[in-house]
Amino acid sequence: MNTNTIPSVLFVDDEERIVNQLRLIFRNGYTVHTATSGEEALKILHSTRIDVLVSDQRMPGMLGVELLEKARKLSPDTMRLLLTGYSDLAAIVGSVNEGEVFRFINKPWDHDEIQRIVADAVAAGEAARSAGSAATQEAAAQLLASTAANPPKVLLIDTNLSELQAMSQVLSTDQRCVLATSISEALEALSHNDIGVIVSEARVGRSDMGSFLHLLKQHHPMITTVMLSRAGDADLVIRMINKAQIFRFATKPLRKSSFQLAVAAAMKAHFNYRANPALVNRHRVAEDETAKADTSLVNSMMQSLSSFRQRFSLFGRKRETT
Repeated sequence: MNTNTIPSVLFVDDEERIVNQLRLIFRNGYTVHTATSGEEALKILHSTRIDVLVSDQRMPGMLGVELLEKARKLSPDTMRLLLTGYSDLAAIVGSVNEGEVFRFINKPWDHDEIQRIVADAVAAGEAARSAGSAATQEAAAQLLASTAANPPKVLLIDTNLSELQAMSQVLSTDQRCVLATSISEALEALSHNDIGVIVSEARVGRSDMGSFLHLLKQHHPMITTVMLSRAGDADLVIRMINKAQIFRFATKPLRKSSFQLAVAAAMKAHFNYRANPALVNRHRVAEDETAKADTSLVNSMMQSLSSFRQRFSLFGRKRETT
């Protein structure tokens, strides 16, 4: 996006009152478009460049997650946010897996918070705009070929060793896996292996993985995460997206084919990020004071990820000389 161009935002809600209220909030500093249905929103996206799309979830005719999925294909550079006033795990998972949502915004929203989130989305999209998708795909394919003998691994984290072994067996045809039953084991694995994808429960034992995954995304955003979730975890799932930019969700009990596809998509994204680091800006996370306060976790993470930084620095130099 040209820095001299006023960013454009499209708000979609079937209630005219809601979109009018949002128009008033964002009228200064943005070109505001509104729609009261998914079909109307798609027409606008087809004819107009939109930097940020904010859609309500429950609308007649086309749900918000359906709109986000169609918008991702029609206008992939548009950052996508979901506005929701209830906890519906199926919708939340769908918005992540199909629409690749950037953030969730809860109803009723706080004016300052929604303005900050939209501004973050504009900045993230602008930072990634220069990344050419065709060039990135070609570079990622070359990278995949060059690492065929020693590809990045999938780190599986769960307290249940038998479940870890079962997941590893499901992925064994296409992926090499490393197993960890705790955060400390995960940090050890990160320090000694080239990890491209992490698969984890939202909670591992008594540990909430939010701070761990948030710090990981802050300091090594090229690693992608597939989160395992259960039917009652909707609120936690929302927090993990907003806090740690989870790439995909897989609901338990796992279905073999969908789990394999989720991990494969996450690994493909990891290669894309390596090939063009600018792409990670679309999935960047904000500072988290809770994570920063956990100094032991921060120090452990920094030590474990230092080897990653050295590897990617060396990899970058190799690419420059080829």
